[in-house]
Amino acid sequence: MEKLVRILLLLGVGMGGVYPGFSQTLASVKHLQEQNSPTGRMNVAGEQAADISVQGTVSDEKGEGLPGVSILLKGTQKGSTTDANGRYKLDVPNTAATLIFSFVGYASQEIVVGSRTSVNVTLVADDKTLNEVVVIGYGTVQKKDLTGAVASVGSKSIQEMAAPRIDQALIGKVAGVQVKPVSGEPGAAPQIRIRGVGSISAGAGPLYVVDGFPISSIQNLNPNDVETIDVLKDASATAIYGSRGANGVVIINTKRGKLGKAAINFNYQFGFQNIAKRPVLQTGIEEAQHYFDGVRNRNLDEGNDVSGNPLNWKAPVPQTILDVLSGKLTTNEDPLDAILRSGPQQQYQLTASGGSENMRYAISGEYFNQDGIILNTNFKRYSVRANLDARLSPKLTLKVNLNPSYTDKFNVGGAGAEDVATFSDITNNPLYNALVIPTYQSLLNPDGSYYPFGNGLDAVVTSKNPLALAKEIKARQKGVGFLGNTFIDYAIMDNLKVNVMLGINLMNIKGSYFKPQMAAFLNELASGTDNASQRLNWITETTLNYTKSLGKHNFTGLLGYTTQRETFEYNSLTSNRYPNNLVPTLSAVSGILTGGSSNVAEWSLVSYLGRINYNYNSKYYVTASLRTDGSSRFGAQNKYGLFPSAALAWRISDENFMKDVRFISELKLRTSYGKTGNNNIGNYDHLATINYEKYVLGGTGVGGFSPGRLANPNLTWETQQQVNVGVDVSFLNSRIALSLDHFRSKNTDLLLNVNIPDITGFNTALQNIGEVKNTGWEITLNSFNTQGAFKWETSLNFSAYKNEVVRLGPSGDPIISGGNITMIGQPVGMFYGWLTDGIFKTKAELDRGPLWNPGGRDASRVGDVRFIDVSGPNGTPDGVINSLDRTVMGSPYPDFYYGMTNSFSFKNLSLSISLQGVQGNSVLALSREQLANDRARFRQYAFMNNYWKSETEPGDGYSVRPNDVPTGNFRGTYSQRWLDDGSYLRINNIVLGYVLPEAITRKAKLSSVRLSVTANNPFLFTKFIGFNPDVSRSDSPLTPGNERYDYPTAKSLLFGINIGF
Repeated sequence: MEKLVRILLLLGVGMGGVYPGFSQTLASVKHLQEQNSPTGRMNVAGEQAADISVQGTVSDEKGEGLPGVSILLKGTQKGSTTDANGRYKLDVPNTAATLIFSFVGYASQEIVVGSRTSVNVTLVADDKTLNEVVVIGYGTVQKKDLTGAVASVGSKSIQEMAAPRIDQALIGKVAGVQVKPVSGEPGAAPQIRIRGVGSISAGAGPLYVVDGFPISSIQNLNPNDVETIDVLKDASATAIYGSRGANGVVIINTKRGKLGKAAINFNYQFGFQNIAKRPVLQTGIEEAQHYFDGVRNRNLDEGNDVSGNPLNWKAPVPQTILDVLSGKLTTNEDPLDAILRSGPQQQYQLTASGGSENMRYAISGEYFNQDGIILNTNFKRYSVRANLDARLSPKLTLKVNLNPSYTDKFNVGGAGAEDVATFSDITNNPLYNALVIPTYQSLLNPDGSYYPFGNGLDAVVTSKNPLALAKEIKARQKGVGFLGNTFIDYAIMDNLKVNVMLGINLMNIKGSYFKPQMAAFLNELASGTDNASQRLNWITETTLNYTKSLGKHNFTGLLGYTTQRETFEYNSLTSNRYPNNLVPTLSAVSGILTGGSSNVAEWSLVSYLGRINYNYNSKYYVTASLRTDGSSRFGAQNKYGLFPSAALAWRISDENFMKDVRFISELKLRTSYGKTGNNNIGNYDHLATINYEKYVLGGTGVGGFSPGRLANPNLTWETQQQVNVGVDVSFLNSRIALSLDHFRSKNTDLLLNVNIPDITGFNTALQNIGEVKNTGWEITLNSFNTQGAFKWETSLNFSAYKNEVVRLGPSGDPIISGGNITMIGQPVGMFYGWLTDGIFKTKAELDRGPLWNPGGRDASRVGDVRFIDVSGPNGTPDGVINSLDRTVMGSPYPDFYYGMTNSFSFKNLSLSISLQGVQGNSVLALSREQLANDRARFRQYAFMNNYWKSETEPGDGYSVRPNDVPTGNFRGTYSQRWLDDGSYLRINNIVLGYVLPEAITRKAKLSSVRLSVTANNPFLFTKFIGFNPDVSRSDSPLTPGNERYDYPTAKSLLFGINIGF
């Protein structure tokens, strides 16, 4: 028996890697055998002592039996659970056996059996959830003492996402926070909205605060350095940030050293990413047939004969099309395949942390490299972080945070500092060109040169070669950053501390762009741009913190003074006079520059702030804050503003009348009111400006100055007032926790360009004149579903909000921005265009109208779109479709948002699955202007193949009759036909992890080894036709939900190893 067990123990070292706990179980067998042997040797079969039967009752602090408590024999897999009355029974091998009692919401206990046969246990409630620390503005509070609407995301959730950017870790994690990964471009920032849209022109993104430093960009921050993310949502939480708090605040705290010996950790991840979703387009034969039918229909519309050879028609069919249809030309190469790729991604990180009572440190270094799924797109980040905490004396402490970084980004279709040129320029966008050109034409000539599609007779559409665009345009952006701050804390008395913070944030960005001259680019002149920018932001902050308890009365107070200043410099030079493609630098243009700009700007902010927190016996809470901001961005009459807030909370669960309500562990009501501002506008919008103009005098060009803008000394920040009511409740000893919030906000003094009298010499002036309101609900549910060897936790969030424009200037005129409209009584940026009702299937239907451009070359014909006649010159339908028929046709805002994470663990194995989605919104898919239209020269989505051919073959009733210029036209560009279903469910993240058994890591002299496999965006369920339903081409609130050949999102599979030394 002993020999057999020793063999199994040896096997267990290896088997433990496959079956967690195998080697530990065998080791326990050996230990128990030795315990029962009088010689200390292992007993042979027949000498083993009889098991001891142990029974008892497990109760709570009130003496009530607890059902479902897990009882585990330590060191084994043997165990039991309590029945409905809290009773249990379990056989143990000897008196040295240890029982582990555990239950969700209670502190676990380990008890040695000894000589007893009856072991009764009382479990004590574990309040660690309520005692968790939540970060708020300029301080922290315990979760049970929180009066505002604040949500937290921990480091475990952040690291499991394996996201290149820290803001991507918020996707689907927090109720009331909408994070849209609008682009799959490496290093691209998502769009974040907290509790709706409260501004029209002053920006709607949140304020970021990293280790106490308010900053505008977090691109250079390494997600693995982050300890917690806390999102401040209601005004009582955000008002402490005054004129920058209206759009919510995201507080990010990085990891700090902990007491103990040095812990060194190495983390490595490697994997690949591919396109997440790809639309189905026409094949080469289908394209050719669509083009042929379009040219034929054009001839018919013009009264031309189509009975002869198509090459001889008045509007002839290109020979290429006929060759494809006859089978002579069989090339079928999808241009998308040429520009898309499987992009590798890797990350290395080394960290060291530890320290003594007087000095603690956390130091990390990171290298991140991500290739995009489109050729020649890439993002690299090198970053170092050093966080030091020093206790210089019993009263004096010092904290230092240092974070230098370097980023290197390669774009396609545009690049440069401050996003001077972007991927949205579709003429140089390889994705656009790859989608519209035909598949039956190879991208390369036989000699390997790029095929020039051009715009001749045989060209399907004016286009540039997408492969050449992806490979030959050189667009790069390099950035050097530094973020650092120092805190000095001095304890004046035991309950009074002063804190001084000094910080600096530096960002230098250099961008370059060069597009060579070549036939594949329609022989456009070579063009290039060099630009550079520098931002220098510094902050000083002094705060006093006071704490005092008098019996059951508890007070904390905060007073503070802070100043922040930023300077910005930008220079750019452009030329299209390069002598050749060999030297893509501006020094080669011989001084011939075709464009340039230079800008120097600065802003400053000075603030006074205060807050007081009071609670009676941790049961009744009052919080009040006040901040005064003075900003250089606003007029002389309104440079300063007051931003107050107040909140009340009541922990009902601590009342005596709740003591007998055992299933409720915690119940707290919250309500708050606050006022915040939005100062995210230009630095000099309140000042009068002059412009430099050129004019001709006596046949000679001369320069002069003219007024550019009127001064507005009354210009001030946009203001938000918000009321929030919330309830936090947990059940079954905090096994289930629910938070519910309802908010109403009103944003006033919105900045709009308002028409002014012509006598002033100007058309418009920027004024505080608009108003928007938001209402919404947020629900967060967390549950511990199972406890014991197998654990299962669930986190669910749900949110919904409504937005409405209340005022728009003196006249109330709507703001029309392409296919979006902002008008009183509707949400900001609703879709605006022509409503449709299928197509005209017969001549009889056409005769009944209504008609597009009657009598014109592009007038409605059988097989064309049937628009809905909404209005006419007299306000009633008139049978003619024109601009008077445009109306609100859809919403970019979902009816609700949701997210859910399930986490499972069994011994050393863990699995996490996160999903998120939206329901009820539309997307204005402007790519349908080419890909789902009647224009024959464009490749179409495959669903358009069932188009109208005749009255006896009307098709699906949606797909229009193909046509060709000039009788084919983009009828109703902004129409209901371009709206696509934006609802989706995305499996956002799957992480499978395994921790090697200690028996293995100990032999290797390691503290821990964790292996992981991470799948990001592996599955997407949607009716959306294009690449990504989660789109918003512009960050402007006026044009949400617009799609037009945006960089597709990617899915990735990553393998990781984390080694602790």
